[in-house]
Amino acid sequence: MSLKAQVSALKSVFVAMAAIQLATSASGTFVPLVFADIGASQEAASFAASAYATGFLLGCFVVSRSIADFGHIRAFAASAAVVTIAAILFSVGSNAAVLIVLRFLVGLATASLFAIGDAWINEAADGQSRGRVLSIYAVVIGIVAVASQGIIFFAEGDLGPVFLVIALLYCASIVVITTTSMSPPDSGKKINLRVRALFQEAPTAAIGALATGVVTTTILNVVPYGAAQLGVQPVDIAISIAAIYLGRVVFQFPLGGLSDRIDRRRVVFGVSLVCAVVLLAMGILSDPDYAPQRFDYASVAFWFFIVLMMLLGGSLLTIYSLIVAHALDRTVPVYISSTSVTMLFVWTVGSIAGPLVASAVTSLLGDSALNWLNFACMGGYAAFVYWRLGRSSPTAKAEQAKRESTLTTSAELAPQSKR
Repeated sequence: MSLKAQVSALKSVFVAMAAIQLATSASGTFVPLVFADIGASQEAASFAASAYATGFLLGCFVVSRSIADFGHIRAFAASAAVVTIAAILFSVGSNAAVLIVLRFLVGLATASLFAIGDAWINEAADGQSRGRVLSIYAVVIGIVAVASQGIIFFAEGDLGPVFLVIALLYCASIVVITTTSMSPPDSGKKINLRVRALFQEAPTAAIGALATGVVTTTILNVVPYGAAQLGVQPVDIAISIAAIYLGRVVFQFPLGGLSDRIDRRRVVFGVSLVCAVVLLAMGILSDPDYAPQRFDYASVAFWFFIVLMMLLGGSLLTIYSLIVAHALDRTVPVYISSTSVTMLFVWTVGSIAGPLVASAVTSLLGDSALNWLNFACMGGYAAFVYWRLGRSSPTAKAEQAKRESTLTTSAELAPQSKR
């Protein structure tokens, strides 16, 4: 089947998953704003981010295994119904403890949604064109992540309507999936975690998954709360997050292509170093006495800030796919699927720890310490990669796995074969 025919056959799955990603990315930004709006503490906002990551972690290995009991389409509809209910409750909720529980359930259901969508796409794409199909999927996901920040314009001073729009997106995904004429995939085989083997075979990938999990979750889920508490307008926060997502869209494929041609760890080192420098600049330029004001969209300072955010997204959000490919370069082919899932597991552990560590650090040292914590994580990781470059040889070209655009919402979007 041609690439065009495969994409056409998968269009309903693409549309449904685009709606899910649109809602998920929007929630990631606006949930912290809800906690700020109801007067909750930064600790509560951090716990909410960790609760989501914990739910997602459990969902990867618990919920997805129950798909075989009642089928992919019904499992998708049930999971989408759960996140729809949670979004509606978020639009009227004001109790921090209840909202934290809701975020845990959203993480659990979201893992199921992405597991089903990714399995469907991987099953339908043949081996010769899977990389291109997944690349198209990654572009779609990247674009809707940027577009998701536009939902803020439904707010008009009240975040309630934003979550009603998010609920409508989840409902739309149910309609698309349940009316598709395409058959869902068979139930997947059992995949085991190989955490110790990952750290032994590819420490650069394992440590990188932890570091990026910590920093990514802190920036995308904790920083918006802090900005809102400072009085930054929700629209300006959404623009900042959109710039970060846009950076991933712009830089992901060029960096991936470069990593296929040279030692992948050199690309990882360069990207992590750029990320560390951007975070260092944010730490230096941050002003604890900052007086919030609306962005001046015509100013040089605003566009400098947007470029800085794009560089942050283009470095931080692209590292994961590079280190997954590096891990698979060093994995025996029979364990490729297990390594992909293990990488997601390690990343999620980092995403659980990140907000909790951030909350503890800011409580002791103040909000400005958050930028320095992120810089320490990525600067330390860049130094580790540089050290590893001098201690082990690169993977032979014949053993390299072709890099495909891999997202941290997925246990499946990873190279499945070697070339």
